[in-house]
Amino acid sequence: MENFRHFSSSFPSTAISLAILIGTAELTVFGARGLTNPSGFLQGFGLPVLYKSSTSTRLIEPDASKDESSAEIHPAQRALVEALAARNIQNGVLILTFACFVRDRRALGVAVTAGLITTIADTLVVWRYGTPKAVYGHLVGIGNCLGIGGSLLLLE
Repeated sequence: MENFRHFSSSFPSTAISLAILIGTAELTVFGARGLTNPSGFLQGFGLPVLYKSSTSTRLIEPDASKDESSAEIHPAQRALVEALAARNIQNGVLILTFACFVRDRRALGVAVTAGLITTIADTLVVWRYGTPKAVYGHLVGIGNCLGIGGSLLLLE
């Protein structure tokens, strides 16, 4: 039993492990995916995708099962997706830096809890302009920021 305690003492706590998972998701699912597949990112985010054709611009709702290439996405919308993706990558790097390198539980808690600002804003944008059922995914994000960030700040 003593060997297991010694072995497991180097593991991060559950809250820190979940924060690392969030940081990794911010880098990959919410960051790199936005840069490599803007239309898929928007559909997952819950917003409609504007596709640009040679004759017109057409709106595709997030639930539509279109197999459009990312090159056809409207340039203005692509730029906004890239800005969102860059924001998510920055947030993921910040979380992973505090969790893995600095190893400061309080700073990590502040970083994760501060994610409430963008997560609430994203929720309101999707609620107003996007697919109503996609709001639930953003509400999960709010719960993650509160639960994980709060536990990092309040629990030792």
